[in-house]
Formats: sequence, structure tokens, C-alpha cells
Amino acid sequence: MLYRLDDIHKAYGPHEVLAGATWQHNPGERVGLVGRNGAGKTTLFRLLLGLEEADRGTIIKANGVTFGHLSQHLNTSPETPLFDFVLSAFDKVLRIEGKMRDIEHRLADTTGSEHDRLLAKYSELQHEYEHENGYTVHAEVERVLTGVGFAKEDWPRPVGEMSGGQQNRGMLARLLLSNADVLLLDEPTNHLDLRGIEFLEEFLSSFKGSFLLVSHDRTFLNRTVDRIVELAHGELVVYHGNYDRFVAQRAERMERMRVEFERQQEMVERTEDFIRRNIAGQKTKQAQSRRKMLDRLDELERPESDETLAKFRLDAGPRSTAIALTADRLDSGYPGRAVVRGFSATMRRSERYAIMGPNGSGKSTLLKTLAGRLAPLSGDVRLGANVLIGYYDQSLGDLTPSKQVLDEVWDLDHGQSEEAVRNYLARFSFFGDDVFKKVAALSGGEKGRLALAKIMHAGGNVLLLDEPTNHLDVYTREALEEALEQFSGALVVVSHDRYFVDRVAQHIILVEDGEAEIHPGNYTEVRERLATPAPAPAPPVPSVQKSKPSAEPQPRAQLDRQDKRERDRRVRKLEGEISQVETLIAGLESEKEKHDLALCSEEVWRDGEKTRIVKAEIADIKKQLDALYTRWDRLAAEKDEAAG
Repeated sequence: MLYRLDDIHKAYGPHEVLAGATWQHNPGERVGLVGRNGAGKTTLFRLLLGLEEADRGTIIKANGVTFGHLSQHLNTSPETPLFDFVLSAFDKVLRIEGKMRDIEHRLADTTGSEHDRLLAKYSELQHEYEHENGYTVHAEVERVLTGVGFAKEDWPRPVGEMSGGQQNRGMLARLLLSNADVLLLDEPTNHLDLRGIEFLEEFLSSFKGSFLLVSHDRTFLNRTVDRIVELAHGELVVYHGNYDRFVAQRAERMERMRVEFERQQEMVERTEDFIRRNIAGQKTKQAQSRRKMLDRLDELERPESDETLAKFRLDAGPRSTAIALTADRLDSGYPGRAVVRGFSATMRRSERYAIMGPNGSGKSTLLKTLAGRLAPLSGDVRLGANVLIGYYDQSLGDLTPSKQVLDEVWDLDHGQSEEAVRNYLARFSFFGDDVFKKVAALSGGEKGRLALAKIMHAGGNVLLLDEPTNHLDVYTREALEEALEQFSGALVVVSHDRYFVDRVAQHIILVEDGEAEIHPGNYTEVRERLATPAPAPAPPVPSVQKSKPSAEPQPRAQLDRQDKRERDRRVRKLEGEISQVETLIAGLESEKEKHDLALCSEEVWRDGEKTRIVKAEIADIKKQLDALYTRWDRLAAEKDEAAG
């Protein structure tokens, strides 16, 4: 056991967040924590970290267990270089290294027994340094900084000069390299682009420790966790498997609970009817006996149904022409700086596109230009007849902070009654006095729902949505996906939510290095196609030979695709491990080169003891290199075998 929550209760005023939460986290378990926004996930983290206390119940922690988490503030001087900040995760290694450097300086000024004592101490520290993998820590820092999206030129920059998003990525890199027993990861994919998210997936897949992960990224959950804990109605329910397994198991559990509850209710009604008819008749004793049975009955609770979940409906309005939107040799950007160049596309009514690419590649800029919010630098955007644009701004700039929730929608059409507006807002989970809140006081998720309510109310047969799932919990994302699947108009969406894109997109616009290319298919299909070399063209079939339809049944074809996906996933995992080993080898080769140069220096070769120490270090490095090269050969062979 790492820790256990036992009947935890926590309330803020009249609002009870945790109501008897009980769960045990065991070593090696990789857990995803899911629940509605405001369900209490962050509160649970704060209780585990000791930042808050439960109103009732106990939290039992294993002796000496340590938690690593992302702080809201940098715990270092603003002048600290990024590389040094992340390297400080290896505080034990750095302390040992400092002691070794100190002894190296002192050795030059000592002789006799003191010299021998220092050498013995140095040897002891060196052994400890090797045990803590001290020779590889710099390479590990480089690997993780690159993985979360930092260019090499960013490494020496002071963290205080960096943006909030960059600082968060720096803190994530440091956290991943910490030696904590349990990582508490609250939305770790925020501020990462797709490459960074995929690196984090690979890192956590090979992570030897345990973690508790809060994320609304369902693909990320599918690829990293082996169980899901759902926080709902103040309680914790455990499901084994990834997110997709959770969805299936949860549906089965709720249906089973509904059937059992209804059966018990029917039995209770029949029994109560028997008691009413026979309590004063000849069967009085039987009636009394059945009354006692009902008194002892362990009543089942009605399965909780959350009526506050969002229920979206999208009305495409008037039918547009077949060609809804055309971009012709479009340059998008700002005066003097084109971000996307030469983009052309013809988007038909009811077609769905997702714009994807690295952070800063120009995805949002391109979408704003298509929406008419930003003038083209050159080329043009033409809309078909009867086209009405609905635009969702990820910065939520279309909301007025001083307005009430009610007025944001009511101001769109004052012909509605207040009751009609309130009923409409209820579909977006705004109930009761929620509608009188100021926009400035709303959470990120509430602002996102309100912005969606506005564009859905205004209507539009071409929707241009910029990161619409940001701040939305998994349940609200699913409601939005269902609405978009039923939407009959055209859709262009910027999103890094791969699960969302797989459900709603038919084409992917990949934006990178100023270019935007259109690929047919959803995210998974395009990614697999781009990762797989094109097959060689088949030899021509003689004209006398008629082609035959494949006799292979569809289920077999599906199995083949699944096998291919598994092979590709295995190859990618091995490539990641090979890259990691190559980074470690490069670091050790560099370390060996420094030692070889030191061995040639006059200071060392004139001192027999120093020569012995350096040679011993070189021997140790060679030993580590031999092991790494052996591992590289094994991984390369496994990759070749997996690739077929």
C-alpha cells in the first residue's frame, strides 16, 4: 500500500465535495482519476499533499512515501537557467558531485594519511555516484527537455524570463525526473503540443513508479493508465483497464444496478400489497413475517443519474450551397510575418476538417483568417451562398467579463422570455442562480460552456472552432462530440484532443513550417498512414485474368488492422527506447572523452594517484558503455523483428 483513503468527507460551506470517499493506491498502479469539473479531483490532491485536512475520515500513508506534484509556482530563483532548474531534480547526485569536486581540490594540498583518507572518501563517493547513475543525469535532462518541447537554445535561459506555459513545461520536466514514490499529475498535457504529449505517453509507459493522473485527454488515458478511479457524487469507484474499458464497465455497472434496483422495488411493492390485504385476515402471521422481512431488507439505492450533464444540440440553420468555403492561395499571418503560406482548399457542405500541428505553427491564425476575423496577407477566402459562420475563440474573447451569464445569451435575442433563456442555459449545465453569475467569476470550464451556448444559439452552417474542448471535462466533451456528429453543416476545428478529432473529423490539415497540407481520414488513420512507408506498386495484371473479390471475411481484416496497429505501436515504443539509449551513450562517450583528455594533462599524469582515479573512472564508463551497446543491439533486433 502507498496510501489509503478511508471514509473521507470534505465540504466547502453547504457544498459537499467528498462524501465517504474510500480507496487504496498500491505500488505499481498507474491510475487515471476522472470526474466532472468541480467534482473534487483537485481537493483530493490537496488532501494527499497535506495542503488541506478532511472534515472526517482518515488518510493512511505508507512509511516514508513521497509525493511529487506540479507546483503552481516556481520553487527557484528567477535567474536560474532552465537546464539547472530541471537538473536540480537530481539533488542527491548533485550533492555527491559537489563533495567529489571539493575533495578533488583538497587533494592537491594534502599528503600522507590525510591524503589517503580523502582518496578513500573519494572512492566511496564515486561508488555512490555511479549507483545513483550520476554519469547519465545530464543526458536524461537533455532527453526530457527536448521531449516536452524545449529547443537547445532555451536550456540556458533564466526561467523567470519564460512564459507561464514554458515554466509549466519546465516544472513538468523536473517532476518527471524526480525520485518520488507517487507522481500526482494534474492535467500534465496542458501546454504540450502533440509531440510533447506523445513523448509524455512514452515516458509514463516505461515509468517504473506509480502515479495518479487527472486528465480530460481520453487517448492519453488509454495509453498510460491500467485503471480508472471515477469521482462521482462524492465517492470513488474503481474500474480496471484504460479509459475505453472504463466507459464499457461503467455502462454495464449502471445497467446492472438499475435492473437490481427495479427488481427489488417490484418485490417490495408485491410484499407491501400482500401485507395490506392480509394484515387483518387469516394470513396475519404471514403478513407480519413479511413486514419484519421488509424491515430487515438492505435497500438498494437508485442508480445516480446526473441530470446536470450538458445536452447540446446544433442547428445548422439554412442550407448553404454545395461549396461552403473556398481558400485560394491564402497567406495567413500578420503584417510582415506570414505564418501559413499558399493554403488552398475547397470545403463542401457537411465536410469536417481538423487543423493540427505543433504549438506556434499557425493553426489558430489560419482558422481566424478562414473565419474572417483576420484579413489575409494575400489570396482570399470565399464563402458560398447562405453560409453563416459560427466561430468559437479559444481565448473566449467573445465573452464580456462584466456581464451575467443570463445576459450573454439574452442579448443575442431580446424577443425571448427569461424562462426560455434559462431553459436553454440549463442544457449547458447552468441551473438556478448560476445564470446570475458574472462571467469574470466563472471557471474555465463554465466559460467554455457559455461560449458554446452563444455560438449554438446564434446558429451557423459552417462552424469554425478553436480548441473547443479546452477546460471541458470528459462528459461535456462527449456531449459536444455527439452534437457535432449530428450537425449537418461544415466543420473546421483546431484541436490537440486526438479522441475528439477521431470522432468528428474526416480530413486533417497538418500545419508545420509555414505549410498546410490536407490529408483524408481522422487523426489515427492519417498518423498510421504517414508512419507507414508506401507499398511498392503491384505488378500489372494480365488482361485475360479477371480480378477476384477477396474471400477474406471482414472480421479477419479487422484483426489484421488491429495486429498492424499493435506492431506499429511496438515499433514506436522500441524506437523511443533506442533513442533513449543513444542519448545515454552520447552522454557517456562525451564523459569518456573528457576523462581521456584529463589523463593526458600534466596535472594528472604527474600524479600517480590521480592517474589511477581517472583510469578507474574510464574503466567504469567503458563498462556502462558496453552494457548500453549490448542493450542497443537487443532493442534494434527486437525492432527489426516487430517491423516484420
